[in-house]
Amino acid sequence: MAADEIHHTLAYELKYRASLVPSKQGAMVTISVDKGELLKHLRFSNSRGIYSNIRANGKLTITGKQVDWVLPKEGAQLSYFALLTNKRDTGKFDALVTDSWAIFRGDDLIPAIHTFEAAGAYSVASLEIVLPEKWGGVETGWPRKKDNLFAIDNPDRRFDRPTGWMIAGEIGTRRASISKTSIAISAPKGEKFQRMDSLTFFNFVWPEVHSAFKNTPKKLLVVGAGDPMWRGGLSASNSLFLHSDRPLVSENGTSPLLHELTHMVTRISGASTANTNDDWIAEGLAEFYSFELLYRADGMTKSRRSKIIKNLAKWGAEVKHLRKSKSTGPVTARAVVLLDELDKEIRKRSNNKYSIDDVTRDLMKTRKVSLDDLHNSVEKLIGPKIDALNSSLLK
Repeated sequence: MAADEIHHTLAYELKYRASLVPSKQGAMVTISVDKGELLKHLRFSNSRGIYSNIRANGKLTITGKQVDWVLPKEGAQLSYFALLTNKRDTGKFDALVTDSWAIFRGDDLIPAIHTFEAAGAYSVASLEIVLPEKWGGVETGWPRKKDNLFAIDNPDRRFDRPTGWMIAGEIGTRRASISKTSIAISAPKGEKFQRMDSLTFFNFVWPEVHSAFKNTPKKLLVVGAGDPMWRGGLSASNSLFLHSDRPLVSENGTSPLLHELTHMVTRISGASTANTNDDWIAEGLAEFYSFELLYRADGMTKSRRSKIIKNLAKWGAEVKHLRKSKSTGPVTARAVVLLDELDKEIRKRSNNKYSIDDVTRDLMKTRKVSLDDLHNSVEKLIGPKIDALNSSLLK
């Protein structure tokens, strides 16, 4: 048997089907698998209690908050109801199902699943979203196969899961293809989200995004809405949410949209230990690029960029230590100043051969990064003695 034939026999078909139920603020979900001898067993946690009416053929065991499913060899099917609406402590929602539209995350639709598979087995997955009668359409961060059917393919995983932001119902969407990335800006009809403004913004900034990070997604979805949605921005692997009151560029010169976009594209987060947390790296980079990309795209002058750095230095002037459990506004501001100094040092010592972009791309491979990771990445470019990282802020 040829190698490609062997490879093909290890593929199993994984079908997700989600029927939105506005009256219950959630969706009925069915997971179907054609080859139970390849995907033998899966397990997930219901610790948040958002999954109910869990049913399956094969062997289903629910112990406390843990769900175990041993699949039959053929026609395996698991179904449940997923509660999608989620209210934050602030009283605002970061996921909401209304009578006419829904904004939610695939991460809630399909839980994080631990799988037990045959050696080398992998999924060929799709997601179908079934809409209530008279609902207009649906958008996700995944490529559309046809109608409301999407191809789910995560190269990092053998078991593909449809994560990221999704929006459905009476929605308006603007689309463009920029530097080989398909971009969709979507919001419920009647919401004051500036779709065309955002798309125009991306048109002139995206080439700089691609130049800085190289590995940009094939598709990007930006979802927007106003109250009662949470007043901020939240990124996912292929999509992001931004409240309609958030400006494309704030009065301080930073861009909330580019901040979340940097999180989405780089997927860098800070590693944490019992004593320290390097959240400042991820938040500092996101805020740094939120104006740096705009500057590189000629969206601001050099003097404006300098003024932004000075104002951030003032905001973070009282910060004595960056390695805290959470990077608050002043901590992030001070982190940006340090990263700007690091960028200048890298450029100067490498005669402009390297920049902080090279460091960021290197950290993108690690994703969950620490100060040691940052130091090692810079050291590969300019050597071990790094003045910017010898700061008392990092002791």
